[in-house]
Amino acid sequence: METPQTGYQVQSYKIPVKRYCQTLDLRDSPELIAEYRKRHSETEAWPEILAGIREVGILEMEIYILGTRLFMIVETPVDFDW
Repeated sequence: METPQTGYQVQSYKIPVKRYCQTLDLRDSPELIAEYRKRHSETEAWPEILAGIREVGILEMEIYILGTRLFMIVETPVDFDW
């Protein structure tokens, strides 16, 4: 759990990494946002998609949604070509 003393804990890697951060404004549709959340949940995510993310070199990906704003953090090796 994150506390004021510990802050945001990041993954430790044995290689140099870089981080991409992206935001996206979603359509103001509670139904579509609920469907997005469902399809990206741990129980619904396709194993092939998760494997493909790793295969292209993405080490970690986090997606957050607040209202209609999506925020994504992606950690990759330094030589990753987006």
